[in-house]
Amino acid sequence: MIKRWGILLVVVCFLATSASAQSGKGRGFFKREDYDNRVFYGGLVAGMNFSTVDGDGYSGYHKVGFNGGGIVYIQPAKRLLVSFSLLYSQKGSRGVTVYDSYYTGTTIDKYWLNLNYVEVPLVLHFLLNDKWQIGGGASYARLLSSGEGAFSSVPTYFNASLQQFHQQDIEYIISGTMQFYTGWFLDATYQYSAATIRDADKIPVGFGGGSQYNGLFSLRLIKLIK
Repeated sequence: MIKRWGILLVVVCFLATSASAQSGKGRGFFKREDYDNRVFYGGLVAGMNFSTVDGDGYSGYHKVGFNGGGIVYIQPAKRLLVSFSLLYSQKGSRGVTVYDSYYTGTTIDKYWLNLNYVEVPLVLHFLLNDKWQIGGGASYARLLSSGEGAFSSVPTYFNASLQQFHQQDIEYIISGTMQFYTGWFLDATYQYSAATIRDADKIPVGFGGGSQYNGLFSLRLIKLIK
């Protein structure tokens, strides 16, 4: 499943880059000379998260989830944009451990963690030119639901009321955005928690140590309405 999503995203990036290079209609959406004549730009966002949870005992961005919602841009200066979004964002973790034993052979343990948030990112963007932006900011997320479990050779006990996550998460954001057609943008974002999402004493035994933090890469399409 992860390989399929990876191939799909590579294809999207290739098509977007080709469209940007070949299309004469890809004029800059944010005209710097007209920045004082337009206050708001609104649109829709949809894409995928590739997530991990540091402190769960596993590594890699193996949890694939949806990221989408609405976005509004404000242009306070010729080269500056401020974006405000309201998103539904699926985060979490996936882990696999393989054990080889002379007596029992090979066993595979699988761990899964789903974290579903409503998220409000606030990002300051700098216009490098008519097509490219870089940005940074922060995001406030509110936990809607969580689910955790494992298929393990060792009996494992999960209790959501005893092993609960914090209801809010604040994350740092770094982003890069490319316009590949007028009003259409490809956005790549990295986010990481500024504070723990679950304390060390709440982590199930055998599934990590220390505090836990969300980390993710997201790749999204943005469509803005002129």
